[in-house]
Amino acid sequence: MKTSELLRKYNIKLKKSLGQHLLSDDRIAKKIVEVSRISPDNIVVEIGVGAGTLTEELAKTGAVVIGYEIDERFKPLLENRLSHYKNVKIFFEDFLKVDVKTLPENVKFVSNIPYNITGPILEKIFKTKFSYAVIMVQKEVADRILARPGTRNFGYISALSKVVCNVEKLFDVSRSHFVPNPQVDSTVVLLKRKKEVEDFEALSFFLGRLFSRRRKTVRNNLKDLFEKPETILEKLGIDPMKRPENLLLEDIINLFEEWYSWRRNSLKRY
Repeated sequence: MKTSELLRKYNIKLKKSLGQHLLSDDRIAKKIVEVSRISPDNIVVEIGVGAGTLTEELAKTGAVVIGYEIDERFKPLLENRLSHYKNVKIFFEDFLKVDVKTLPENVKFVSNIPYNITGPILEKIFKTKFSYAVIMVQKEVADRILARPGTRNFGYISALSKVVCNVEKLFDVSRSHFVPNPQVDSTVVLLKRKKEVEDFEALSFFLGRLFSRRRKTVRNNLKDLFEKPETILEKLGIDPMKRPENLLLEDIINLFEEWYSWRRNSLKRY
């Protein structure tokens, strides 16, 4: 049964406030699962289950599938659709409020991320000890995630994603494959964790300050983080007049490590 027919059958009207644009094409769901390379011994987390189009394809792999769906109106639909899959567990709660420490290590995220909360969800994923994430997001968000240093789109989410992960574009998805059709196309992106961040909150805070004022220079944006940013920039061989988006990823990591070391040593004194 088509997604639109399921929604009518269970009398579910989608909410713009929840960013609900449901994947309606089984072929796209199958392609996402195929590129995700899921095996029966994996544990997969899906965020924003919706009508279960992607969930069912994930379930067919034999992997343990843990789904999160904030909208309890989908409960009867999902219970009926997924009743014969014993490897699926759906939690009707807000993923952003979940204690991610309860998730096992090396979990894999495969999701069509709700449009209106992509950034916070990515940050939540990065706090886990995940293996990799295959996520479908708005194309413009994917462009920011994939953006390289020195380009217009390079910013906070670009830097954060690339410090934590190796990032790769997989394929685009037309807006016609969703119900309702969004105003933009989507992109499926692979984020493969390359190292565990010792203090993710500190990294997020630092990058947030570094990219807080895009038209300002690196020196200006670091004034709230370093007493004498010019000294640090000179030490690291970074032009203080550069804008944050023109920094190399290596420069960003070195700046963070310099600040984090100073911060940790400062806290030890008290």
